[in-house]
Amino acid sequence: MDKIVSRTKYDRRQHKAFYLFHMFHRNYSTYFVIALAIFVLVWAIINASQLTDPNQIMISWTMAAFTIMIVPVMILTKINGVVKQETTKRKDSTDTIEVTKAKLQRSTDISEGKLVFGWHQIEVICETKEYIYIYTGQNQGIFIVKKDIIEGGVELFRKLAKNNMKPNRKGKVKYKTYFKEAKV
Repeated sequence: MDKIVSRTKYDRRQHKAFYLFHMFHRNYSTYFVIALAIFVLVWAIINASQLTDPNQIMISWTMAAFTIMIVPVMILTKINGVVKQETTKRKDSTDTIEVTKAKLQRSTDISEGKLVFGWHQIEVICETKEYIYIYTGQNQGIFIVKKDIIEGGVELFRKLAKNNMKPNRKGKVKYKTYFKEAKV
């Protein structure tokens, strides 16, 4: 039977990597804030070239600098807050993820019960060099650390995902890779 099993001890850095990926690949509000910062910068440049009062020029550049500095602070603060909350709950836990032709199942040793997802519930799978991010909604998902797969392998996971996920209107499944594999 085709089966993948991954067992991962909770690691704060892995969750930060997941949320950073999410912020820049699945969350469009980040791009809105970056676009706003660029707009304010352009506005400051235009004002500096048209205004003659040094106080007004200073105000526009101060607003631009503040807006540009707040973007990374806002992103990192949001990520660190979520990770800190998760760390207190899952400090010494181990997640086990089992993937079969019928379902994906996540269990943890600190709580009873399992999360079970059918392939039809998977919205998109994003694969990076180190992780496989499995999204069940716009802001919900789980991830598999590739090096922690103890049964099966990444190739088998890809095969199961591409054969069992629900295709979109064009007949393709949403399985995205964000790296180039080294050619042998």
